[in-house]
Amino acid sequence: MKMSKMKRVALNVSIITGLVVGLVACDNELNNIGSEILGADQLNDRIKSQEFDVVAFNELLGPVQTNNFNSMPLGSYTDPIYGRMDYSFVTQLNLPTSNPNFGTNPVLDSVVLNVPYFSTLTTIDGDSRTYDLDSIYGDGTFKLQVYRNNYFLSNFNSVDIEEPAVYFSDLGPTIDAQKGELLYENIGFIPDPLEVELKETEEGITTISQRLTPRLRVVLGKTLNASPNQIAQLAFWQNTILDQEGTSNLQSNSDFQNYFRGLYFKVDDVIFGGNLTHLNINEASVDLYITSQIEIIGDNTTIFESQQSVFNLDFGGNRVGFIDNSQLNPTLVSDIQAANDDVNGEELLYLKGGPGSIVLLDLFGEDADMNGEADALTEIIANDWLINEASLTFYVDQNSFPIGTGASEPERITVYDFDNNVVLADFLLSTNDIALNSNVSHLGRLERVDQEDESSEGVKYKIRLTQHINNIINGDTENVRLAVAVTQNVNLISNSDVKGPILVEEILLGSAISHEGTVLHGNLSSNPADDDKRLRLKIFYTESN
Repeated sequence: MKMSKMKRVALNVSIITGLVVGLVACDNELNNIGSEILGADQLNDRIKSQEFDVVAFNELLGPVQTNNFNSMPLGSYTDPIYGRMDYSFVTQLNLPTSNPNFGTNPVLDSVVLNVPYFSTLTTIDGDSRTYDLDSIYGDGTFKLQVYRNNYFLSNFNSVDIEEPAVYFSDLGPTIDAQKGELLYENIGFIPDPLEVELKETEEGITTISQRLTPRLRVVLGKTLNASPNQIAQLAFWQNTILDQEGTSNLQSNSDFQNYFRGLYFKVDDVIFGGNLTHLNINEASVDLYITSQIEIIGDNTTIFESQQSVFNLDFGGNRVGFIDNSQLNPTLVSDIQAANDDVNGEELLYLKGGPGSIVLLDLFGEDADMNGEADALTEIIANDWLINEASLTFYVDQNSFPIGTGASEPERITVYDFDNNVVLADFLLSTNDIALNSNVSHLGRLERVDQEDESSEGVKYKIRLTQHINNIINGDTENVRLAVAVTQNVNLISNSDVKGPILVEEILLGSAISHEGTVLHGNLSSNPADDDKRLRLKIFYTESN
């Protein structure tokens, strides 16, 4: 039976809150044993190592949950091994206030679509600033279209209204079939890394009034120097928003979201591989600039003065990402489907983010005596080993990668408890606020041929499971099946559902939002030259006696 999300959260919290004392105590215990009983040379002589069999096999995933993404991918990504995936999305808009009052005789001056990219400030030169865009992949273009969405995104599960709604990456065709008016189009979209300068002109002098971080900022409609399309757009928003003042359509956020069901960002016509970026959706908005009249009553006169205001519709509410994987390599998909021997394991392991594939892993080999515990594990427990380090080393199969594609190899993979969909005890051994280098003592970054060159070929990932193995030996946890996946961020450890599961019902959020893929050596090998790259569990230990 699938563990409830509340129980999973509780289990993760118990791991996080309970490990700090235990890990420190365990570390101190091992250090004391080494220092009090043995000298350094003796300790080195007493530390032994042994390798153990594992069984690793592939599982192809169905559509994944995407309405829980903390950023929204937009664009197209062509993986050198797996092929192309396109990322579109739909989002509801939020009213800044219920039942708004736009003032007397409100007139809409302009409408601006405002969607920031993730960026890093690199240099400051006077008033100007230079940025590098984060989370952007590829330098081709695609056609970006923004439509009015006509599909209602409910807050509740249609089967059980006490549960929140779950939306999956395959919702795109349904949204597209019900799309409304085209509000914006760019036939050659690529994110611009330049800061956005807002200008104003007074008495013939133009100055920069505001500087913004890089973003998709588009004037959808305006009155001054407007094109016919911009005039039409202005009329659309005037009728859709301002003219609805006092009606039930703006009485509450839920009424508004049922009336105006949001925006649909569609990716089409990809050129030269396109590009993929993550949008800072939490700071995105549609901004309506309004001029209204204020009544000023004097002693014997009443006059009206113009007042300007901004009505911001933020991208709150439900939002769903769509991942079109119809152009993945069909031969490779067939290979993944066939590589799922859960008894003997596989020669190659395929990892692909999103609705791609993960690897399942059983430690310690066979259970020949059928007592419910792997024979090797029974022997370790009987010998009462002190575990100094336990690790898995995943070697990259560079024969699968075209020459010169090292930059596309994912920097991080993650390993977690598949049976309970929670992180392992080792997750807290190392923490860092920088996501790319977070938890590297447990979930090691990709080691490359040239560590100074992030475009060079990847060699291996080293994953340490020391505390997890100690917990198994001590009887604190079961020898559970593990899952291996690529991840966009090792700290995204909440769960995303998988639609229509055969075996895999959930994956970690960091894997669901990831677009990259890799191929690793498994526990089998048909080539003697690759035998040293076979996946094994390696344990360094000290005999307690």
